[in-house]
Amino acid sequence: MAPLNHALYSLQTLNWLSVLVAAIAGYFPGAIWYSKIGFLKPWAAELGIDLTTMKGGPGYKVAVGLIPAFAAAATMALLIHGEFPVHRGFTLGLALAGGIVSTSFAVQYLYENRSWRFWAINSGFHLLQFSIMGVVFAFLHP
Repeated sequence: MAPLNHALYSLQTLNWLSVLVAAIAGYFPGAIWYSKIGFLKPWAAELGIDLTTMKGGPGYKVAVGLIPAFAAAATMALLIHGEFPVHRGFTLGLALAGGIVSTSFAVQYLYENRSWRFWAINSGFHLLQFSIMGVVFAFLHP
């Protein structure tokens, strides 16, 4: 099968409901991660944001942020083949977040002169996010 045909076939055979559930389940823990009980204050300090002067709610950004979460979940689903136990889903999430997302952040933040603390906050969320998505896929994989 030609590469393009294979890719189109793979997209057609995805369990889109599991992709949607994984995207939502992986994305919304960020509401706690980046909250006052989570890492909001050190995250904002790293960016120089004064939390006392912030206006408006996060509604629009939350909605738009679901789009890349959905794309990440769909990409992760394309990597799933055969038997898929929970530990494999968790490990796949850690591998993708730790091996691709966090290392990409590390290089970008190095050149942007961002701190390792900022890297740890953002990378930590994605480790959590992708691990959750992997576990969801393990439960919903046919």
